[in-house]
Amino acid sequence: MTGTTKEQWLAIKNGDTDSDGRFFYAVMGSKRVCRPSCRKKSYDPKRIIVFDTLAEAAALGYTPCSRCHPELERWEGPKKQLASAAEEFIREHYTEKFSLTVLAEALHVDKSYLLRTFKEITGSTLLEYHNTVRCEAAKKLLTRPELTAAYIASAVGYVSASHFTQVFRRLTGKTPTQYRSDYMEGLDE
Repeated sequence: MTGTTKEQWLAIKNGDTDSDGRFFYAVMGSKRVCRPSCRKKSYDPKRIIVFDTLAEAAALGYTPCSRCHPELERWEGPKKQLASAAEEFIREHYTEKFSLTVLAEALHVDKSYLLRTFKEITGSTLLEYHNTVRCEAAKKLLTRPELTAAYIASAVGYVSASHFTQVFRRLTGKTPTQYRSDYMEGLDE
């Protein structure tokens, strides 16, 4: 535990990701330890306590910040974490009708913020990702010739087989029947 140097204070003030892992800090009275890139409000440098290691901070009763997760070796920030959580939720619930309200409530965020952040991080909309996950699951089922396209559409969450075919074609360039046919031809070779 040391006082704050000018370089450390500038790293904290500017949210310098290059300083992550080099040192950790806490604000007197908070009992939370952060990485330099944590986006907390500015504090008086005199109230900052610097630690060389997390173990040093833990020995004094400090716990890792839930915003910047200094206990993780690699942290890509809260937006990336939110996008990853949204992807995980969609993968677990892809057979259900897509609901932005349900997703935002499950992740405890505002709907507009979730939409903007997901698009910014992934380059895709939430609905596009939902449909992509459904189509990937459908591709696996299409390798089983005993399953009809209508059954597969229902199994991956589509109410209408024609809507499934339309979405599948848009995302893969083939209808489900064409995809299955190409797959079966590949097995014969």
